[in-house]
Amino acid sequence: MLRVAIDAMGGDHAPQVVIEGAVSAVQANKGKLEVVLCGPESLLKQELENAGYQGDSISIIDAPDVVAMDEHPTEVLRKKPNSGLVTCVALQKKGLVHASISAGNSGAMMASCLMLLGRSTDTFTRPPIACAIPTAKNRTVLVDAGANIDEKASVLVDFAIAGSVFAESYLGYENPRVALLNMGEEEKKGPVVVQEAYQQLKNTSLNFIGNVEGRGLIAGDADVIVTSGFTGNVVLKMLEGFYELHQSLFGTIDSPEGKRFAEMWDYRSTGGALLLGLNGTGVIAHGCSDARAIEQAILSASQFAETKIAENVGKKLADFKRS
Repeated sequence: MLRVAIDAMGGDHAPQVVIEGAVSAVQANKGKLEVVLCGPESLLKQELENAGYQGDSISIIDAPDVVAMDEHPTEVLRKKPNSGLVTCVALQKKGLVHASISAGNSGAMMASCLMLLGRSTDTFTRPPIACAIPTAKNRTVLVDAGANIDEKASVLVDFAIAGSVFAESYLGYENPRVALLNMGEEEKKGPVVVQEAYQQLKNTSLNFIGNVEGRGLIAGDADVIVTSGFTGNVVLKMLEGFYELHQSLFGTIDSPEGKRFAEMWDYRSTGGALLLGLNGTGVIAHGCSDARAIEQAILSASQFAETKIAENVGKKLADFKRS
């Protein structure tokens, strides 16, 4: 039985959509999945009652503190250890659950996972968010999608390594093509830090193919796109905005291709993204998640845990660093 803990107060529409998503997830996976809701106990009990849930696959851990989206990440761990966000990660650290999720303050979730779960290898720097995004050809791993800013060149190289092993372990890509997101394909384009990362990546054993522009990302010219968390998050939300614009203008087109487009480009189909390089499964969901997105985040987290993606990525990261 897989057990997933979730920050019940994380996200723009919590706790109602978190409850609804959790109920849908366990009902679709009876006997296979349990969800632990971390948040104010009395409030969550009332929400579960409102949702009409009477099963035993959802439990509650009282975590009265609430983390705001604008709170400083490192301060959350110190000042709000009894928040749902910190509690769900702490449960995983104790071995009581297999994965933890939050749609709340992503910086605080990253910091909590880093401090409580620890790195999978000491030589890895910062955990990035790996997000499998749609392209014209297939899914591409965007890394980092928003956990970090102001990275050094060596950090971008670590992101490239982590993204490559994630693409191999999770998406099944053999020798995935790795590229830097840049304003041009030329080697000397872009900020100094990107140029430095380019030179360092040339000297790794990765299948580094150079720079790709934004249109190359959409075209699926690489299997792994490496960028700063700041830029990656802008790209991610631009793609979401494109999908929402398309749906508002045309809706889901009644054809196999139209339905495939809607399924691929709707972020709710993925739900959550994995933090790479950790001793555990930490998943960050979108702040504006609705119930469907939360359900999918729970299912994704359980899949990551069941297939031991974090462990596989950690082992390959360690092996790569020794090579």
